[in-house]
Amino acid sequence: MAQSRSMEARVGRVKQRYASDGSRLVAGVVAISIDRRKVLVVESTNRDNHWVLPKGGYETDEPTPEDAASREAWEEAGITGKITRNLGEIRDPRPQDVLDAAKTNNKIIPCTTYYFFEFKVEKEEALWPEMHKRRRRWMTYEEATRCFREMDRPELLEAIERSSILR
Repeated sequence: MAQSRSMEARVGRVKQRYASDGSRLVAGVVAISIDRRKVLVVESTNRDNHWVLPKGGYETDEPTPEDAASREAWEEAGITGKITRNLGEIRDPRPQDVLDAAKTNNKIIPCTTYYFFEFKVEKEEALWPEMHKRRRRWMTYEEATRCFREMDRPELLEAIERSSILR
């Protein structure tokens, strides 16, 4: 039975899950092309022409991080398919001095724990929830890693490194 997909993207953090250490839990996908030569990225909503992996909050009404990752793949990239491999947890890689600078009321803003999954794209839909907010694009390993380095996104680099994309 096909799961019905909402055309409404979730917003806010009311249902956001957090680990016992206070870190935000985020799930995402590394969507690899059939020939394993490209990865699907989406444009960041914060900055034009900055590309990221589809990812977002793992919410309390989602039984598993895989469910959250599949939802994010749909909402942000308009793709449906299957998770083929767990790429493991990646802790927020920000150095301590960045975390110290991010203190609020003398409390350090908690890090993020990312759950990334390799994803086999079965369909790219023409219409999807965030199509008016972001573009999607297939990139080679070299293009994607260059983007992630330029944007200082080591967690995205780590996720793609753990995937089966051809280098």
